[in-house]
Amino acid sequence: MPTYQYECEKSHIFERILPIAECSVPQQCDCGASASRVYLTAPKGFVQRECVYDSPIDGRPITSWAQRRNDLARSGCQEYDPGMKQDTDRRVRSQEAALDKSVDSFVDEQIAKMPVRKLEILESELKSGASADIVRN
Repeated sequence: MPTYQYECEKSHIFERILPIAECSVPQQCDCGASASRVYLTAPKGFVQRECVYDSPIDGRPITSWAQRRNDLARSGCQEYDPGMKQDTDRRVRSQEAALDKSVDSFVDEQIAKMPVRKLEILESELKSGASADIVRN
């Protein structure tokens, strides 16, 4: 139902939610004075985008938001949130940093366990231009 604004003879403004058929009927203000309609307040509404697609899981047509919720639940999925990508990127960076730290620690540990002769060979190879960069595929 639309909301109508009224102004009484004493300049009080108030609102009433009325059916269209009753909007022209004189209203009474809380102060007791008679009031005439001033103008119609814009209707308050909620517009929701349409939900029509085929489920990427099983190809069923989805034509309502209830079907969408059921499809997500049936397939074990959840609604996409743009923050999810940021969370995933943050988690991947954290896992990569932990892996790098673990590899560095392992390499340092293995070098510390090397016999002196192998360390001398490694040192001479590095001085002659060999690369010891770790490359992940």
